[in-house]
Amino acid sequence: MKLECPRCGSKRIHTKNTAKKLGGSVGLLAGASAGLVSAASGARSGALIGSFAGPVGVSLGSIGGAILGGLAGATSGGIAGSKLGEKIDKKVLLNYQCHDCCHSFSDSDISNTEDK
Repeated sequence: MKLECPRCGSKRIHTKNTAKKLGGSVGLLAGASAGLVSAASGARSGALIGSFAGPVGVSLGSIGGAILGGLAGATSGGIAGSKLGEKIDKKVLLNYQCHDCCHSFSDSDISNTEDK
């Protein structure tokens, strides 16, 4: 479906995705924080796996486990924040903007013009 500006009828529309970008960033930071807090668990797991390779394996395993814990948390938090932001963009914010007349509008404005 090609979007059309409800004010001027232009098809030159872009999406702002403000909440999606903000939600992704906040989720990334929150997930990384949670991942680093649980990094001790990852470090223990990595140390256990690395213990088969001796003292060097324990060190590398614990560092690797901590890094993987932080990355996993950041990834899941970023995805969750981005999805939540996408919902907010669609339902709450004026997510679309016309390049020609600079009018901002939402999904509900589009459905109102289709009914007419």
